[in-house]
Amino acid sequence: MTPFENGRCGILGCGVVALRYIPYVKKYGDLVAVCDKVPERAANFKNFYGAKKYYTDFNDMLSEPDIDIVFILTGMSIHAKQVAQAARAKKHILVQKPLATNMEDLKKAVEEVKKNRVKVLVEPNVQQSPLYLKAKEVLEDGVLGEVLWFRAGLGRGPPAWGSETFFSREAGGPLFDLGVYEISAITFLLGPAKRVVGMAKTSVPETTIVPDETVTEILSSSPVSYMEFFNLLSRYPKSKKIRVTAEDNTFTCLEMENGSLGCIISNFITPYEIRFGEGDAPRIEIYGTIGALFIWQDRLAVKTEKKTSRYYGDSWYVIPMDDVQWDYMEASTKHIIECVAEDKDPLPNISWGAHVSEIMIKSLESARAGKAMDLTTTF
Repeated sequence: MTPFENGRCGILGCGVVALRYIPYVKKYGDLVAVCDKVPERAANFKNFYGAKKYYTDFNDMLSEPDIDIVFILTGMSIHAKQVAQAARAKKHILVQKPLATNMEDLKKAVEEVKKNRVKVLVEPNVQQSPLYLKAKEVLEDGVLGEVLWFRAGLGRGPPAWGSETFFSREAGGPLFDLGVYEISAITFLLGPAKRVVGMAKTSVPETTIVPDETVTEILSSSPVSYMEFFNLLSRYPKSKKIRVTAEDNTFTCLEMENGSLGCIISNFITPYEIRFGEGDAPRIEIYGTIGALFIWQDRLAVKTEKKTSRYYGDSWYVIPMDDVQWDYMEASTKHIIECVAEDKDPLPNISWGAHVSEIMIKSLESARAGKAMDLTTTF
């Protein structure tokens, strides 16, 4: 018996990300089915991870009456179309980031979700993160004064696989893969944006990756964990040369509704040994009229002129986080199952997810058109 009556789940996409969600689906719900267009992946995931059924056609899985929630864990460029499909089938949805990579698909997905009144949780779930909840508490304490500007994000090297997933123009590249985390955090902390200016280019037009066939072989040969997959992948040569059609070097400048300005950096061109070396810069910096807040993966640092029982002014105060192992994928899996069972709206909902996606879409449109873009969504 599952913890929640309506925790019957189907997973779309038997890839690397599914390895993160499957343990939590089985912990909090019931893994009814898996689906992948590659038959061997679908069949092997069923056998490896204990699903009752497998499918190779998404529509066939959507016709399954014993599924309440669909987890959409596929390539970034097709999320929105699959969200619309699932909504039309009256299934509740957890969709991995991003919700959409173009405005046409985004609008259709939101329309179908609202028309069919299904619950949708859009990743990443920053709304329940202990780190960002503490950061929001600091901001609401007023120790920064009026927020004036921010910087978020950094780059990394390119992924070792996934030509269509990460490097195609349709998928969107590092902005949708990496920048989405910082844009999600900034909008949670500071509220909606109203205008975006983007700068973007393809700085490295060719790269080499491990062939897709090798990835399928790793995923289909035996049960593996998420980290085991990467250990196995590292043993194979990057033998497939591909053309990069996505912008791999991006800057997204935002004007927020609260009046602050800021920039999100996201790229696939920063060497790992530089990005993750000693003196690693914070992921997010927020500056106000009387203070500043720095956010890393596992701690916060605050400096303020305001004197309170906690802050005495003129010094940096480091706030360590006890729960650094918090996993947003586990929190999201539990949360969407609870929301369906208890008829509640998810915290990272469709309106917020649509706003985050529009920021990224309009950032690239701005870069290509050479002009600022107004945003039409909010939350």
